[in-house]
Amino acid sequence: MLFFAEMYHFMALNVLLAYIPLEISFHFKQVGRRMFLLLGSFWLLFYPNAPYLFTDFFHLERLSIYQGMNQIFGQSLSDWLSFSLLTIGICVYGFLGMATVITVINESFQRNILTKKWQGLLLIVLINILSSLAIFVGRFDRLHSVHVFTKPVQTIQLIFFDWSVNKILFILLLTMMQLILLASIAGLKGLELVDEQEKSY
Repeated sequence: MLFFAEMYHFMALNVLLAYIPLEISFHFKQVGRRMFLLLGSFWLLFYPNAPYLFTDFFHLERLSIYQGMNQIFGQSLSDWLSFSLLTIGICVYGFLGMATVITVINESFQRNILTKKWQGLLLIVLINILSSLAIFVGRFDRLHSVHVFTKPVQTIQLIFFDWSVNKILFILLLTMMQLILLASIAGLKGLELVDEQEKSY
């Protein structure tokens, strides 16, 4: 993004922020219960940056290849390069970041923080609701995860005390989108487990 994207230099920061929850998840297995809860809090703080990436697809409209709905798509290779870089950044780090939800749930079961299947499902829904809420304030109020530290009062006020019908509907829509994407990720991980079991036989 920094060296090749002509239009999407800002995506370098977005991708970096989406990588943070992934990096945090790498350390879950190495810590005890208390440290896991602490790391989990930081993970939850930065996790919305992963699904947030999918809202960056609207930046595709800036490319000349999309100008004019009744025209043949342009063949500008520089625009198609920008398209490719944007899509790769969004899909790779969006999906890898979202997959860490499954890691959090599995680690919570292993530490007996969660003991019932319904608790895991409920936690997944709650995480996605909070993530959708964070995506809304990030996209429309231009808040970032770091604002929790730099502007804590204003951030909390915008997130939890400023509501509208559009905000609620947006959260419901994005929550459904995230749950569908997570179901797809969980399905792929399930197929991998089946393959490993078959190989063991």
